[in-house]
Amino acid sequence: MSMGRDTGAAGTPGDYRTIPHESTTTASSITDQRTFDEWVVKNIQVRECYKFVKEKDDVDNDPICHCKNKLSKHPKLSSDFMEMPEESSWTQNDNTMLTKNNAFGKITFDVEECSEEAQYMRIAKDYSEKPRIEILKSLFADFWKLDEPDLLISVSGGAKSFNVPQDICASFQQGLLNAARSTRAWIITGGQHCGVMKLVGGVIGQSISTTRIPTIGVGNWGKTWKNNLLVHNRSGHYGGREATTYPIEPPDKGYATLDPNHTHHFLVDDGTTGTDGIEYEFRAALETLICEKFMIQNVPLPMVCIMVEGGMRSLEIAISTLRKGTGNTLVVLKGSGRASDILCYGFENSIEIDSDGTGGRKERKMPAECDVEIKRLIEKDFGKYKIEKQMLDLILEISAYRDFVTIYSIQNPEPLDFYILSSLMKSSANANVLAATKMRQMRLAITWGHAKIAREFIFSQKLYKFSAYELEQLMLFAITKQRTEFVKLLMDYGCDLKQFLTAKNLKILFNSLDPKSGGYRLLMEKAERKLRKMKFDGNRNVEEGPGTRTPEIQLSEVGSLLARIMQGSYTSIFNTHKKKYENGAATFDNPFDLMTVYCALDNCQDMALLFWKKSRTPMATGIIAHRIYNYLDMMESKWARMDEEMTEQLEKAASDFESLSYGLMTMCYHNYEKKEWVNILEVKMIDWGNLSLFEIGQITGAKNFLSHAAYQSYLTDIWMGEVHPSTPFFLLAFCAVLPPLPIFLKYNSKFGKKNADLNPRTDKSGTDKDDQVGKKPNPLRRLQLFYTSPAVKFILNGITYLIFLGLYICSILEGNECNCEDHPSDETCGPNTNMVGWKDYYLIIFVGSTIPIEISQVIDGNTKSVLKKFKIYFKQMYNVVDLLAIIVFTIAFTLKLSVKCNDDERYMIYKFSNYHYFRLFSSFCFILYSLRFIQMFEMNAKIGPKIFMLKRMAVDLFFFLFLLAVFTFSYCVASEALLYPFHDRPVNETIFTAFRRSYFNVFGDLDIEGLSNRFVTGHCNEKSFMYMEYHEFIMENHLDGTIENLTDLRTRWEEINEERLKKLEDNSSKSMEKRESANKDPPTFLEYTDDYCERWPEHSDGNDPLDLLEDSPVAITNYYICFMLLCIYVLTVNIMLINLLIAIFSNTYSDSKAKSGIIYKTQRASVIVEFEERPWLPNPLSLIYFACVSPFKMLKSCCGKQRRYSSARKDSRKASDSNTAARARRAQLIEAECMVLHLKKETNKKDGLVILEAQNKKISSAVEKIVSELKQITLKQHKETLWV
Repeated sequence: MSMGRDTGAAGTPGDYRTIPHESTTTASSITDQRTFDEWVVKNIQVRECYKFVKEKDDVDNDPICHCKNKLSKHPKLSSDFMEMPEESSWTQNDNTMLTKNNAFGKITFDVEECSEEAQYMRIAKDYSEKPRIEILKSLFADFWKLDEPDLLISVSGGAKSFNVPQDICASFQQGLLNAARSTRAWIITGGQHCGVMKLVGGVIGQSISTTRIPTIGVGNWGKTWKNNLLVHNRSGHYGGREATTYPIEPPDKGYATLDPNHTHHFLVDDGTTGTDGIEYEFRAALETLICEKFMIQNVPLPMVCIMVEGGMRSLEIAISTLRKGTGNTLVVLKGSGRASDILCYGFENSIEIDSDGTGGRKERKMPAECDVEIKRLIEKDFGKYKIEKQMLDLILEISAYRDFVTIYSIQNPEPLDFYILSSLMKSSANANVLAATKMRQMRLAITWGHAKIAREFIFSQKLYKFSAYELEQLMLFAITKQRTEFVKLLMDYGCDLKQFLTAKNLKILFNSLDPKSGGYRLLMEKAERKLRKMKFDGNRNVEEGPGTRTPEIQLSEVGSLLARIMQGSYTSIFNTHKKKYENGAATFDNPFDLMTVYCALDNCQDMALLFWKKSRTPMATGIIAHRIYNYLDMMESKWARMDEEMTEQLEKAASDFESLSYGLMTMCYHNYEKKEWVNILEVKMIDWGNLSLFEIGQITGAKNFLSHAAYQSYLTDIWMGEVHPSTPFFLLAFCAVLPPLPIFLKYNSKFGKKNADLNPRTDKSGTDKDDQVGKKPNPLRRLQLFYTSPAVKFILNGITYLIFLGLYICSILEGNECNCEDHPSDETCGPNTNMVGWKDYYLIIFVGSTIPIEISQVIDGNTKSVLKKFKIYFKQMYNVVDLLAIIVFTIAFTLKLSVKCNDDERYMIYKFSNYHYFRLFSSFCFILYSLRFIQMFEMNAKIGPKIFMLKRMAVDLFFFLFLLAVFTFSYCVASEALLYPFHDRPVNETIFTAFRRSYFNVFGDLDIEGLSNRFVTGHCNEKSFMYMEYHEFIMENHLDGTIENLTDLRTRWEEINEERLKKLEDNSSKSMEKRESANKDPPTFLEYTDDYCERWPEHSDGNDPLDLLEDSPVAITNYYICFMLLCIYVLTVNIMLINLLIAIFSNTYSDSKAKSGIIYKTQRASVIVEFEERPWLPNPLSLIYFACVSPFKMLKSCCGKQRRYSSARKDSRKASDSNTAARARRAQLIEAECMVLHLKKETNKKDGLVILEAQNKKISSAVEKIVSELKQITLKQHKETLWV
């Protein structure tokens, strides 16, 4: 049986192969069609009459034969054709013969509702018998290419006289569609476009699906309307023949058209026309063939016959189905009318009697009053025909199959598909049914998704006990189908998940992930990359060809994906024990944890919750599931699938699992001592790559879990070290700068005792190697404990960082004078002396001391891959800032080292020198280091959330700038083009000036008066002014346009220009003097014009500068357009966009304020973890620490022996393997008890809601009763008042 994944529950599209319907003929399709044609002609025959015997009293020119075909429709060209005397007898065996098939192929229907093609085939009735019908197996598999079904549904009922209520039709159609989709069923009907067959075709054709449900019609060739259109030319049907077009129109009496929504049609032929019922024998044989073809372990394919209305033929089909004895069942729709209602009445009222009086033989009998009623019903629906006895016998025989008949009514609470499945289960719910039948029916129940039926008919009766192997196979099938209820049912029945989950089965599960899930896509991408790499490397073991459609997912690839999801900090057992799990029989110690991960990757939250409840490390498993769902949600956004429903599901699942882990931690925090939940946070879990719950919380970034009181309390212990938690922060800072003072501080009174049982540094007597347990530490030990606590590290690093920033400010802002200029007698001063002073050397040493810290953060990335180490490093924003600051600082001070005291280039501002570049890079570097200091404020409960708000607002502002840039650039380019149409400035200068003006317009710098001035100067140009004056001169002199007048006009125009030039020369003496001093030619009139435009605002005496261009319609139009653009720009940007930004910031502020507590605690956790790993000596003294300790630490980190995330209790986490195992077992027991308490609490909450709901219903019903009584009293009083 195919184990392809169902895409959902009942009613969702199943996994069908799309039936091909190519509209164009290609070379491959021609070859396939030719092969198909040759196969059909060779193997499938039809029956035709070749001995014509004229009917008596037929005087037509085209006489009719006893086969009901006219003479013209007989194969007269055939050598076998004969015309027999009229008195000859006609029999089917003697007068008909088998001949080559001439009607098969593809068919299209001339109807708008159906655009799909179907397959049809004319076939002789002789193929109802074996072995002829066996040839159809090749037809289904090789040519029609149908996927094997899980169920065969045979529908019978009324055809012509079909009058079924609309509600029953709707219920039947929906139930049939649900059953067919969820089980990949094949449907068999009569194939006609009338009655129940049309009803079936309508729901199949109207279903929204990319694939078609195989619907096979078995019709009568002789009664098919216009079957001559389906017959093609004998000699020309090879070579990619086009589909035949068949009309859908009302047929003549006695004929029927083919239904356009059926995918395949068999048209049975016995050589006659108009003979009823010739197809039923072939239909029964075809159903038997299909059931036997898809047999599993000698068990035929299950079959359900659905009877809707109908008549005698429907009863015969029903009893034929039941007589086959292969567990086939019958479902009758009560209320559909005619034979169905009569059968339901007889089935419900028949009684069982002892026929021989000995109790050995039982038979069904109808009581006398029921017998009379049935006859009345038969007479009412079918008239006074002689079929009462036949129908009554059939009804009694059908009633004898009590376990194989199901009556369905629309009044039933469950849908039709539920009763179809229950009929199959009821037929197999006895001890005589084979085990394989049980398995197949169970698979059907799983496919259908009705666990209630399986529990009722299979597990509750205990007639058959499934073996362990069978339970494992059913479990595998249920998991791949995502049937959570069945998985729970199978586990309750006795399926051991640890025995079931072998490496082989787990590999099968990962290869059967839902193709729509993100986990499947991620694993397939990794598998495909691996396959391509193997092919590129020339691996001969890689198979190629059509058989290798998709690469196989290996467990090692699953482990790599989990490591990627966990940011490289997790090493899966699939990778550490790769050889072990290459063996398919290998089992796992944590099957429920692995199945939770599998379900999370498969996006099956219900099943993931089921396995999570049985996990032995539920907190860690829940947090990892939360991380998986978040990662898949992030990848969905990256892939841009735009599936909002999927995104909501992933977000909800991630939130639910985090809440569950949070709830368990709350149970542990409130019900157990501190050492118990501290042990849960600290203990290493082998199942999760030897990580602790504390480390998993840091890696996954589960904010709600990180903000839990237990987690924060543990962080507080880490933060303060062994210093007493009540010590004020200012006192820590004061003692940090005065080393003797920490000796007098208060430390934990029972130092070392609370972790003595977990500390490997203590011996059996309880004596620590450094101190006696329970005694106060000595002064040196106190100093060590004080300066190694993360809080003191944080304070010292903050102080040294402030000193660094202060010296950096002095280095940047001090003058550019060299020290030798102040102390020329200094022997160290010389011509090659640089400008670097002692402050610069301190800055260089300080920045140099940060480099080992950054390198250690890269190396401490919990993965062996160098690339992944850098990915982990760059995910932290402050690490990126640190790296950029170091690079920029190195460049800046390298430049400063190259500047010499005697180098005067630093005084030259008309070009860049190394000194100027140094100051430029130093300025940017100082900005980076100032931003880096923000991390120090994240530890503050009030400032920390504000910093998070700023980060989110910066992201919002970044996207807002795109909108602002669109409006700003569109306005600035348009306004610049209108303001300055004739200025020939460089493009970069023009863009910068225009953008600067437009940008400051946003902040209210409109400068309306300056707009007019810029507009006038922008339109002053030699040619523009000349043509404007020339136009005015022409309009004043009213020229008639003759050539003589134009010649005189030019002469007069030149004279006028000379006069104007003299006047302008008198008014521009200063300009003339400048030109004469420069030995330039005298200015022309047009040059004076430009000068006049530029100086116009100064000499306008208060007039509008636009008066200069008042006679230019182009200029005036541009001015008003530019003014309108400015108004629109200001309205859009200053009002709309700015208010949009304010609204965005307000929303961000509200969201961040609501989560301020979680945000602060999350940031606090990251800072504490970072400073715990910092050396106790602050920068730049940390260079001493790295010089002594760092080489050994880096060596261990490169070998993968050190984790990035750890705790301050380092000694307690170096316990022996036996001690760690004991702690792990203790933690698992505590978590199991917390799980019981949590589930009990959830159950009580649900029960409380149920009780509350019942009480509300009771109260509401009482209120309604009181209201009703009040209405009656009021009505009674009103009537009495009217009566009075």
